[in-house]
Amino acid sequence: MKKKALSLLLAILMIVGTLAGCGGSPAVTETSGPTTGTATGEEPSTETDAVIEKESPMLQEMVASGTIPALEDRLPAESDIYVELAYTPEEVPSYGGTLRAPNGGKWDWGSFTEEPLFRLLDDGTVEPNVAKGYDISDDGLTYTIYLREGMKWSDGTPFTATDCVYYYNYVLVPEVNNETGEVTKSHTTKFYNWYMSEDPADGILKPAQVRYVDDYTFTITLYSPKPTLLQAIAIDNKWMFFPKEWYKDIVAVDMEKPHWTGETDLKLIGGEGLVTITEEEALANAKAKSDLYTFEDYSMLCKELNYYYWQYAGRPTLRAWVLTSPLTDTTLVWTRNPYYWKVDADGRQLPYIDELNFTTMDESLIAQEIMAGNIDYSGINISDYALYKASEVSSGYTIKNSVGVNWTVASLELNQTYKDEQYADLFSEIDFRHALSIAVDRDEMNAILYNGLATPAQFAAPEGSSDYIEGAPDKWTEYDVDGANALLDGIDSISTELNADGYRTFVGGANAGKAVTLEVETNGDDISAKAVALLAQYFNKIGIQVVEIANTDNNARNEKFYKGDEAMCSWGTGTGIVNVMLRPDYVAANRNNVCWVGLYGLEHQNHITPEAGTPMADIVDATLAMVSATTLEELQAAASRIIENHYENTWIIGYLNDSSSFHAVNNRVHNWREGFVICDELRFLGNARPYSWFIEE
Repeated sequence: MKKKALSLLLAILMIVGTLAGCGGSPAVTETSGPTTGTATGEEPSTETDAVIEKESPMLQEMVASGTIPALEDRLPAESDIYVELAYTPEEVPSYGGTLRAPNGGKWDWGSFTEEPLFRLLDDGTVEPNVAKGYDISDDGLTYTIYLREGMKWSDGTPFTATDCVYYYNYVLVPEVNNETGEVTKSHTTKFYNWYMSEDPADGILKPAQVRYVDDYTFTITLYSPKPTLLQAIAIDNKWMFFPKEWYKDIVAVDMEKPHWTGETDLKLIGGEGLVTITEEEALANAKAKSDLYTFEDYSMLCKELNYYYWQYAGRPTLRAWVLTSPLTDTTLVWTRNPYYWKVDADGRQLPYIDELNFTTMDESLIAQEIMAGNIDYSGINISDYALYKASEVSSGYTIKNSVGVNWTVASLELNQTYKDEQYADLFSEIDFRHALSIAVDRDEMNAILYNGLATPAQFAAPEGSSDYIEGAPDKWTEYDVDGANALLDGIDSISTELNADGYRTFVGGANAGKAVTLEVETNGDDISAKAVALLAQYFNKIGIQVVEIANTDNNARNEKFYKGDEAMCSWGTGTGIVNVMLRPDYVAANRNNVCWVGLYGLEHQNHITPEAGTPMADIVDATLAMVSATTLEELQAAASRIIENHYENTWIIGYLNDSSSFHAVNNRVHNWREGFVICDELRFLGNARPYSWFIEE
C-alpha cells in the first residue's frame, strides 16, 4: 500500500503540465467529489424503497421553529452544489451523534474542518472545492475563478467574489512598495510569496492583481506565468476568502490613501463601502463583537483573528462544523453548519455528524480513554502500535492506516544562524554534521523508539516519491563511532582531547575551554524525550554533550523558530514533503519556522544573506528561482537544486523513516477512508473527508 500511494505522487509533474496548459472553457466540478466512485470502487447507492432524510433531524427542528430557512434555501443553486461521490457506504448513513477526540491543538482540528478554495489531491491534481471551477488564459497570466451561486456563510449571509477580492487586497496584501514590489504589510501576519511574479518591464517580483468580475467570478492576474499557481493557493493560502461584512470594521485601513494597486474603482478590489479604521478602532470594534476578541495590540488581533481565525467562536465560516465554545474550555465544541454546501450522492446534506468534541487531556491518558471507548479517534505513535494492537478487539476500536510522505520521522537540525557565532560556524562544518549522523546506532534507536517498525534512513525523499535520489536515504547512515571521532578531530575549532567530564571543548574564542554542548528543542512528546536521551548516550562517545533544553508543543517551539536565533538545535519526529516543486517548505529558505535554515529564511524580518558561493547561498538562490519560475522546466530545475543541495550537505540529519501513520478509530465511526495520504499539503486528517463519516452504535 505504501509504494502504491507514494507512486501516485510521481504523476505530479505530468499532471501539473497538463493543468498549466489548459485554457478555454472553465474546469468546473458540479457533481464530482475528490475521486470518482466510492471507497470500494462501487457505484454510489441510490435508495428507492425508503424515504431518505435529506438533512439532520437537528436541522429539521430548527426549520420547523423558524430559526433557519428550508434546506433548498440554504444550499447553493442546484447545479452548483458540491456532490460528494466518494466513500459512500452501501448502508444509508445515520445523522447525528458526537465525534470525540483529544485536542491536538489548532493545527489539528483546524485542518480537520478546513474547506479551501482549491483542494490538492493525492495524485497532485487540484480540485475546485469552495470554488466551482477555473479558467486559464492562453498566455498563462490570468486565472478566472468561478464560485458557487447561492453559497452562504454559516450565519446565512451570501458568500460572493467580493469576499475573495477584499481578503486579498485589504487583508493579505494591504500595502506594497510599488518601487520594489515588496509587500510591506499584511493583516494575516504573513504574505505568501507564491503570489509574486516577475514584471518583465523592470524585473521586480510583484504581487498578483485580484479583481472582482461579478458576484460569482473573480480574476487573478500575474506579471509572468506561474505554472503551479492553483497548487500554491491550495497548499499555502487555502482560505483565500474572508466574510467582508464581518471583518470590515476590525481590519485597519486608511481609505484616504490611494490603494497600492492604483485601482480607483473600489468595487473591483473589494473596497466598496469601506471607511477608514484605525488600529485602535479595530481593537475596540473587535472587542465590541465579543469579549473573545480582546487583544493586547493590533498585531495580536491580526495574528489570532485574521490568521488563526478558526479558533474563535462567532466568526462566520464555510466549514462543515462551527466552533461554539471559547478556547479556554477543556472541551472545544463544534456544531454542524446549517448552510454547509456539500451533499452526498443521494442528496443528503453533509456532514452526517452533528457535533465534534476535542478535549484537552494529558497525553498519558489518551490510550486509556481510547480503550475505555471514550475517544472515537486519535493518531497513535509507532512506538505505541503494539500496545494498541493488542487491545484492538477487546476494546471496540480498529487500528486504521494512512500513508505519509515523510523524508524522516526522527531527525536533528542545527541552526545555521544561531546567535552564538562559534556554534553557528561549527554547525556549518559538514564534517560536524556527518559525525553526528554516523555516531548514532540507527538499528538500536529504531528498536528502542519504534519497536523496530521504522527504517534506518537519512533525511531524504523516500523511494517511490517524485524527489527520490538513488542512494540518498542510505548516505552517512552506517554506524561508525571511530569514523565520527576522526571527522571531529579534523575540525580546528574544537579540541581533539576531552575535558574531565569527557567532552570536547572549544579552541579559542568566547567559548574557549567550554564543553561543546547541543541544547536540543523537542516537541512535547515522549518519543522526543527518549530520542534526545539516546543522542546524549551516542554523542557522549564522540565527546559532544547533549541537553534537552525544552520539551514543548509544536506551536510554542515554532515561536522560537520565528525569532530565527533562539533555538540552537531541534529534534523532529516527522517531516513530510509531498513534492519540492509544489511546496519546498522545510528544505528551502522561504519559511521562518524551520530550525536549520534560521535567519537565512526569506520570510524573516531580520533575514541574513548568506556568503556568496556557499551551499547555503545556493539554497537561497534556488528558493528565489522557484518564486520567479515561469515554466515547469525552470521550476523543476530550481527544485532539483534544492534536493541535490540537501543530498550533498545533510542540513537535516535523518536517523529513521516510515511512511505509515496509524489511527485508533472506534468501531462506531463508519465510512473512514482507509489508506489516504496524510501530510500538511493534503491537510492531514482533512484528507479523509470527516464530513462524510457517520456514527452508528
